[in-house]
Amino acid sequence: MKGVIPYALALLAVGSVAIAQQPSIITPVTPPEQPNDEAPRRLTITVAVADPEDLKVAEGDRIAVGQLIADRTRDRNRLEAQLRQLTLTLQRLEQSTITPPLPPPQPPAIATPTYLEQTAAIDRAKADVDQAEALITTKREELDYLAQLPNLDPLVMEHETAKLAELQRNHTAAVRDYQLALGKRSTAEYEHSRALAADVSSRGHAQLSYQQQWADFEQRLRDRDFQLAQTQLRVDEVENAIATLSVVRSPYEGRIRRVKWLGQGADGLLSAEITLMVRTGAGAAVPGQFNGMPDGANPAGDSAIIGD
Repeated sequence: MKGVIPYALALLAVGSVAIAQQPSIITPVTPPEQPNDEAPRRLTITVAVADPEDLKVAEGDRIAVGQLIADRTRDRNRLEAQLRQLTLTLQRLEQSTITPPLPPPQPPAIATPTYLEQTAAIDRAKADVDQAEALITTKREELDYLAQLPNLDPLVMEHETAKLAELQRNHTAAVRDYQLALGKRSTAEYEHSRALAADVSSRGHAQLSYQQQWADFEQRLRDRDFQLAQTQLRVDEVENAIATLSVVRSPYEGRIRRVKWLGQGADGLLSAEITLMVRTGAGAAVPGQFNGMPDGANPAGDSAIIGD
């Protein structure tokens, strides 16, 4: 019996050492739910609004988690109206078409005339002149021969002289017709040269007009691209302005105890301090929505301050 007791004491000591070497395991105890009439926690929220109507709560209001506290409604509506107008302008610019100018028509080249009719008339007139000169030469030889005959009737000499005068008149008419035929040929050549010059001038004017129209087309493209870039830039600016308009939502359920206006800042915004009485167990805060902005976003003026 005496041997058993020391052995039992030894086992008890070894067990105590083993238990002391094991890590402690603590089972958390869920605290009992606290009653609704327990003393509340106080939360102070400071907001900046452009108009008193932007504050959506008043003293004594009971609000739920995520309920809207402040929103710059007028600024948001104004910016959203601008955004809609700019979006319509951007769509109209994107859908507008600028048609390039058509190249000038190319009329057929002016054919080089052969002047066959004028040449034939010149040849006929030249032949009549040559024939008239030959007749005059023959008649003058006859008159020279008759003048050498003795006892020639003067009437014969007078008659042949009259024929010579008639032949000379015919020669003069033939020369005139020949000169007229040459003039018609010169006129036709001049008219052809004028037509060529007018054609070259018309083609030059058409090409210059086409180049001017193409320059206007490229300028209109540049103007549209510039307007697109400017409008898109304005759209981005308005979207950024809308994004910076913070929306303040309640992070807890509770009651608005006090609304205190702090004054107006240099930027023209009104500052208000809102005291929210939060009951314990009223619910966890809305992640990333304490001031209405996602996590990491810049609230741009609106702030929320938690106080004990």
